[in-house]
Amino acid sequence: MSKLVSRFEIRQLMLCTLSPIAGILAYLLLWAFPAQSLYLKLLTLLMLCVATLYCSYHFFQQLNSRVNVICNLLEAVEQQDFSLRGSTKENGIFTRVISQVNAMVSQLSRHRQQQREMDFLLHKVLSNITISIFALNSQHRVIWCNHAAAQMLDCPAESLIGEDAGRWQLEQLLSSANSNHPVEFSHHGRPGRYKVNSDHYLVDGESHVLLFINDVDQLLRDEQKKVWQNLLRVISHEINNSLSPISSISQMLQCYYGSHPEQAPAGFAEGIALIHRRAKELIDFINSYQQLNKLAPPVKTETDIAGLIKELPLLFMQRRFELNGFDSVTARVDRGQIYQLLINIVKNADEAMSDNAEPILIDWYTECGRLVIAVKDSGVGLTNPENLFVPFYTAKPTGNGIGLILCRQIAEQHGGYLTLQNRQDSQGCQVTMSLQC
Repeated sequence: MSKLVSRFEIRQLMLCTLSPIAGILAYLLLWAFPAQSLYLKLLTLLMLCVATLYCSYHFFQQLNSRVNVICNLLEAVEQQDFSLRGSTKENGIFTRVISQVNAMVSQLSRHRQQQREMDFLLHKVLSNITISIFALNSQHRVIWCNHAAAQMLDCPAESLIGEDAGRWQLEQLLSSANSNHPVEFSHHGRPGRYKVNSDHYLVDGESHVLLFINDVDQLLRDEQKKVWQNLLRVISHEINNSLSPISSISQMLQCYYGSHPEQAPAGFAEGIALIHRRAKELIDFINSYQQLNKLAPPVKTETDIAGLIKELPLLFMQRRFELNGFDSVTARVDRGQIYQLLINIVKNADEAMSDNAEPILIDWYTECGRLVIAVKDSGVGLTNPENLFVPFYTAKPTGNGIGLILCRQIAEQHGGYLTLQNRQDSQGCQVTMSLQC
């Protein structure tokens, strides 16, 4: 009986039937005693009305309480608050409805948690992928981009959100998307080739664009670097295994016939000396290429760039310099690596100029949060720019073909790039370095 009374419907049914029962009892009493006074009849009628009003009001409160619970739960779901639950201690139809709402809320809460986990996973994947990805709305404004895209434009991702795609020249890439050929694109003076693809998706009925940009040049450089490193490793091993005994034997023969010159045939000593010298030179030549495989990661510190550049004329006393830049330019770089990069570039410029009276021009400045250093010479310029960064290739009689490759690796390890081009204002070559400050 206790379980039956605990049901909401039974209680409300009992309340609703009290008023008719009380009316019937009052009617029976008045019918049994017809001689009663008018005041007693009015009092009985008043008590009947009060009982009816009380039962109706109590029924309304109970019903309103249950409906409010369900409304609050549904409103919380609408506001995406899945922490509320309704009480299910009692039995009845309303309790079953509240139980169903609780189950629905729990399921929605699990789905949202799973969605958040999937969004987090997707965000991690897209943030660490090497392809630059931009999401553009129907007005071609950036609404999202990954880390590679921010690196490509050399700008924080937060600063790109809401920007017009045309400001960053993304419209040019978008118009050339889904082509079978790479697209030529230059940003902040850095030329490159990119494979561009685009796709569309809908948000609230509006068409949005996903832009995928893959740096073809960087991909090719990475693959070339791996190939050359493997090749150099094999070449170094095989040649050193052959040259080391040759150098040792020639040195031993030099020592022996140096002590017994009468036993040596004519020209023997000179020939052995030549063999020993060339073997040693070849060993040094091969060992110099090991720098390409052993370039250490940069240890960046705050460096006075102006002071670093002003030290260069002291290393090339025979050459005149024209320096143009601010004295207060600093950047977080590896001082040793950047100094070696500058020495290699200035050395190439000096060797390209036959007239010692001609100066080397060095300009440095900051632009859009980057350090830019330009070195200009008045030599013969570039005759074969396609092979500038090919190992073993050199246009100098005494060169080994690793200087520019090493310089480019240093620049790229500092989040920058290195470009070479013939000067537009006069004869000669201009080397431009752009590094992250």
